[in-house]
Amino acid sequence: MLPAAKAGAASPSRETERVPMQSPEESTGIGERRRALRRDADLVLRVQVEAQELGGRVENLSQAGVFFFSPAALRVTVAIEQDGERREHSGQLVRVERMSEDTTGFAIEFDRA
Repeated sequence: MLPAAKAGAASPSRETERVPMQSPEESTGIGERRRALRRDADLVLRVQVEAQELGGRVENLSQAGVFFFSPAALRVTVAIEQDGERREHSGQLVRVERMSEDTTGFAIEFDRA
């Protein structure tokens, strides 16, 4: 299980400006892939990764690392606390982005209800 984010902790520093909530059609570049509106949030969450192992085929390999493809989804359960209430969502990890040496961003797509 991943450690919980600290309440009130600052977001990773990115040279971006906060913009008001936009519809999927209005958002930049990848709007056609978005299914729902987004809003800024500063909440505590925990993510449990369901897989013990993930297999696939190597695309490229070096002494520094490996890039691979897998037919399997990396399934997760997300618990989010808001206003004293805890809600759980199942989904899959769809993107990982290293923001800095000590910060990584994760994108999780929730299962459709």
